[in-house]
Amino acid sequence: MKFFINYLEKIITFLASISILGIVVVVFLNVVMRYIFNTGLTWSDEVSVNLFVWFIFLGGILAAIEKMHLKVDIFTNLFNRKNQKILTIIANIFVLLAMGILLVGGIAQVEVSNNNISSATGIPFSWITVSMVVFASGVILLTIYEIMKILFRKDEEI
Repeated sequence: MKFFINYLEKIITFLASISILGIVVVVFLNVVMRYIFNTGLTWSDEVSVNLFVWFIFLGGILAAIEKMHLKVDIFTNLFNRKNQKILTIIANIFVLLAMGILLVGGIAQVEVSNNNISSATGIPFSWITVSMVVFASGVILLTIYEIMKILFRKDEEI
């Protein structure tokens, strides 16, 4: 499973890098077109915003892989190891609940926005909202994996 997560991390890092590179290239081209040729790319703002949304959600998955999401452990550090594991599982259940809500809402948003087509690029707005579904799905799977590690491995680092 660790191999799969490492492979997934490399793919997501690559996609996030492509997203940020795309933003830089599109915005730079638009600036050059406006100041040198007195014209602009009508679709550049929309593409850069879309890529930024994807970059943020892919970065969220990477943060979940690296366990870099914000957490306050002042309270949990007061307990022994067994109780820390229990509190970590409870916290992860809340993460699952939040991501479940985001997943259900994201699927509803994809369905609603699928028929709305962008005037600048001609792509459906669901292309943006599906990033929310990808993020929620990824974090749900990673959180379930973390819960399984806590439950079935002895002396695992929390």
